[in-house]
Amino acid sequence: MATIETIGDYIHRLRTEKNLTLTKLAAALDIDQSTLSKIENRKRNIPKDILPKLADIFNIDIKNLEREYFSEIIAEIIYPQEDTQELFKLAEEKAKYLRNKNQQQGKLVF
Repeated sequence: MATIETIGDYIHRLRTEKNLTLTKLAAALDIDQSTLSKIENRKRNIPKDILPKLADIFNIDIKNLEREYFSEIIAEIIYPQEDTQELFKLAEEKAKYLRNKNQQQGKLVF
Protein backbone atom coordinates (compact mmCIF):
# COMPACT_ATOMS: atom_id res chain seq x y z
CA MET A 1 0.00 0.00 0.00
CA ALA A 2 1.46 3.30 -1.02
CA THR A 3 -0.80 5.49 1.06
CA ILE A 4 -2.76 4.99 4.24
CA GLU A 5 -6.00 3.30 3.27
CA THR A 6 -8.09 0.44 4.53
CA ILE A 7 -7.56 -3.03 3.13
CA GLY A 8 -11.02 -2.75 1.61
CA ASP A 9 -10.04 0.48 -0.17
CA TYR A 10 -6.80 -1.16 -1.27
CA ILE A 11 -8.56 -4.20 -2.72
CA HIS A 12 -11.06 -1.96 -4.48
CA ARG A 13 -8.26 0.12 -5.98
CA LEU A 14 -6.31 -2.94 -7.14
CA ARG A 15 -9.45 -4.52 -8.58
CA THR A 16 -10.41 -1.44 -10.55
CA GLU A 17 -6.83 -0.89 -11.77
CA LYS A 18 -6.91 -4.43 -13.20
CA ASN A 19 -10.41 -3.87 -14.60
CA LEU A 20 -11.78 -6.80 -12.62
CA THR A 21 -15.44 -6.92 -11.72
CA LEU A 22 -16.59 -7.79 -8.22
CA THR A 23 -17.91 -11.04 -9.65
CA LYS A 24 -14.60 -12.05 -11.25
CA LEU A 25 -12.46 -11.22 -8.23
CA ALA A 26 -14.90 -12.83 -5.81
CA ALA A 27 -14.87 -16.00 -7.91
CA ALA A 28 -11.05 -16.01 -7.96
CA LEU A 29 -11.04 -15.61 -4.17
CA ASP A 30 -13.73 -18.28 -3.79
CA ILE A 31 -16.02 -15.93 -1.87
CA ASP A 32 -19.45 -14.50 -2.56
CA GLN A 33 -19.68 -11.26 -4.56
CA SER A 34 -21.68 -9.62 -1.76
CA THR A 35 -18.96 -10.58 0.73
CA LEU A 36 -16.30 -8.91 -1.41
CA SER A 37 -18.47 -5.81 -1.74
CA LYS A 38 -18.88 -5.65 2.04
CA ILE A 39 -15.10 -6.03 2.51
CA GLU A 40 -14.43 -3.20 0.08
CA ASN A 41 -16.99 -0.99 1.86
CA ARG A 42 -15.74 -1.80 5.40
CA LYS A 43 -19.00 -3.52 6.32
CA ARG A 44 -17.21 -6.81 6.85
CA ASN A 45 -13.68 -7.75 7.90
CA ILE A 46 -11.51 -9.54 5.41
CA PRO A 47 -11.01 -13.22 6.23
CA LYS A 48 -7.33 -13.94 6.84
CA ASP A 49 -7.44 -17.09 4.74
CA ILE A 50 -7.97 -15.14 1.51
CA LEU A 51 -4.76 -13.12 1.92
CA PRO A 52 -2.58 -15.65 0.04
CA LYS A 53 -5.04 -15.67 -2.86
CA LEU A 54 -5.05 -11.86 -2.96
CA ALA A 55 -1.26 -11.83 -2.91
CA ASP A 56 -1.17 -14.22 -5.86
CA ILE A 57 -3.84 -12.46 -7.91
CA PHE A 58 -2.30 -9.01 -7.51
CA ASN A 59 1.34 -10.12 -7.24
CA ILE A 60 1.73 -8.61 -3.76
CA ASP A 61 4.24 -9.66 -1.11
CA ILE A 62 2.25 -11.77 1.38
CA LYS A 63 4.24 -10.48 4.36
CA ASN A 64 3.34 -6.87 3.54
CA LEU A 65 -0.29 -7.83 3.07
CA GLU A 66 -0.31 -9.62 6.43
CA ARG A 67 1.23 -6.54 8.10
CA GLU A 68 -1.56 -4.43 6.63
CA TYR A 69 -4.14 -6.96 7.80
CA PHE A 70 -2.89 -7.07 11.40
CA SER A 71 -2.25 -3.32 11.60
CA GLU A 72 -5.84 -2.67 10.52
CA ILE A 73 -7.15 -5.01 13.22
CA ILE A 74 -5.06 -3.18 15.81
CA ALA A 75 -6.12 0.23 14.49
CA GLU A 76 -9.80 -0.74 14.65
CA ILE A 77 -9.39 -1.71 18.29
CA ILE A 78 -7.46 1.34 19.47
CA TYR A 79 -8.62 4.26 17.32
CA PRO A 80 -11.16 5.48 19.92
CA GLN A 81 -8.39 5.83 22.52
CA GLU A 82 -6.50 9.07 23.06
CA ASP A 83 -3.14 7.67 24.18
CA THR A 84 -2.31 5.33 21.31
CA GLN A 85 1.46 5.74 21.69
CA GLU A 86 1.31 4.41 25.25
CA LEU A 87 -0.92 1.55 24.10
CA PHE A 88 1.55 0.62 21.38
CA LYS A 89 4.45 0.72 23.81
CA LEU A 90 2.67 -1.49 26.34
CA ALA A 91 1.43 -3.87 23.64
CA GLU A 92 4.96 -4.26 22.27
CA GLU A 93 6.28 -5.02 25.75
CA LYS A 94 3.55 -7.61 26.29
CA ALA A 95 4.21 -9.18 22.88
CA LYS A 96 7.91 -9.54 23.76
CA TYR A 97 6.96 -11.03 27.13
CA LEU A 98 4.62 -13.55 25.51
CA ARG A 99 7.21 -14.53 22.90
CA ASN A 100 9.80 -15.05 25.62
CA LYS A 101 7.38 -17.01 27.78
CA ASN A 102 6.42 -19.26 24.86
CA GLN A 103 10.09 -19.90 24.03
CA GLN A 104 10.82 -20.87 27.62
CA GLN A 105 7.86 -23.23 27.73
CA GLY A 106 9.04 -24.82 24.50
CA LYS A 107 12.22 -25.98 26.26
CA LEU A 108 10.39 -28.24 28.73
CA VAL A 109 11.38 -31.90 28.55
CA PHE A 110 8.92 -34.58 29.56
